Amino acid sequence: MVLRFHDARGFSFIELLIAMGILSLGMLAAVSMHFGSARNNTKGNLYTQANMLAKAQLEDLKNREVAALAAGGPYADPNNPVDAEGRSGGIFTRTWTIETLGDGARRITVRVEWTRLGRQASVVVSSNTQGNGV
Repeated sequence: MVLRFHDARGFSFIELLIAMGILSLGMLAAVSMHFGSARNNTKGNLYTQANMLAKAQLEDLKNREVAALAAGGPYADPNNPVDAEGRSGGIFTRTWTIETLGDGARRITVRVEWTRLGRQASVVVSSNTQGNGV
């Protein structure tokens, strides 16, 4: 038995173009997902850093004696703008206000703001305190 290959044909140019187009669309979708993921990870990291800065300032203020927490504000961090560790020279601006809730009680609200890629964002945390970490 003799096999003849004269009827066998390869891919036509049109079939090759269609296959390359489909492959290109798949690669474009994968690259788009990669860049979107990287952008969202960076954004999430900034929100996490801002949240940690706000909580650190809130805990510092809550551990003070209530009499030392004068109502008013907004008070500003003397190191503004601060970095993720609270040292001067970053992109975050940290401010806080203190409200009197009654004898020996205060409401502390800390706001951390930043601007990145022309967009402003902020994180706000608030807590009531009676001083000395309560």
